Amino acid sequence: MYALLALILVAFLGYRHIELSSRVLGVALVLEIGVVLIMNAAIVWHPVPVAAPAGAEIVASGPFAVALLFAITGFLGFEATAIFRDEARDPEKTIPRATYGAVLIIGFFYAFSCWCVIEAWGAGSVTAIAHTYLDNGGNMVLETAGRYAGGTVREIMQVLLLTSLFACLLSFHNIIARYFLVLGREAILPGFLARTHDQHASPHAASLSQTGMAVVLVGLAAWSGADPLISVFGSMAGISTVGIILLMILTSLAVVRFFQSRPDLARGQAIKTMWLPVMASVVLVAVLYIILVNFVIITGLSALVSTGLAVLPFCVTLLGFCLKNTVTGAASVADYTVR
Repeated sequence: MYALLALILVAFLGYRHIELSSRVLGVALVLEIGVVLIMNAAIVWHPVPVAAPAGAEIVASGPFAVALLFAITGFLGFEATAIFRDEARDPEKTIPRATYGAVLIIGFFYAFSCWCVIEAWGAGSVTAIAHTYLDNGGNMVLETAGRYAGGTVREIMQVLLLTSLFACLLSFHNIIARYFLVLGREAILPGFLARTHDQHASPHAASLSQTGMAVVLVGLAAWSGADPLISVFGSMAGISTVGIILLMILTSLAVVRFFQSRPDLARGQAIKTMWLPVMASVVLVAVLYIILVNFVIITGLSALVSTGLAVLPFCVTLLGFCLKNTVTGAASVADYTVR
């Protein structure tokens, strides 16, 4: 029921002009970052590491692939700046600034906050304490906030945790709707998805389609009784991360291909147009390999199901190429006929 209510609210905001969503997201983001920074400041001001709980097993580290996947998952959405280009006032300036700013802020904020949590409990104890809270259904970050910043901050953080999840839902809804919009314009998906609202200038058809898909998928998950955190989130985060890494690899290669075909635009900028995209592709391929090899550990499901989930983004990518070539070929024939 809570998921359905959240879905309806996301659908309403996604249907409206992007300014309304951006205001909601902006307020939520400022409050959520603010409360975590309060916890961080309290830890830095007066760190009090504690010993590991009695009987807790000290674990030096967990599976590297899982850590790698969720580290990358934390950056999902930064590429959305380019997706909102058509709705930006001055895209030539604001889009690059927003993209670089998002990567730097996310990287610094997560790294600093993780360091603070480790300092709060002690490097030798933090892993065992994390396992203890996980096994008992607790939340280590909330307990850290309560221990250092007080019970009021802990309760505020509990509420803002929910608003942050809602903000994620809303932002991803808006991103997916605009992907649908572009794919509709390119005739890869049905053309009605390219429609925009006369009053709100929003991709309302794509937004409603995304809402309908979400209703079906959330309904199926609820009907199956799957655990939302373990069964659903882990698997879907795995698929999403594989998909976005694949998208980044293709984008990096597309940059190289584009500037090779237009050397006049790449003159004197070999580092940006050739070397950095190639380096990014190599690193991303290595990351993708590590994640795929350990995908069973990430999803926690059987080898057969995990393999099917891991292959899904590649199948969709291949389908996209086939559809694009079909559309391009049909357009060429039509153009030739007209001539």
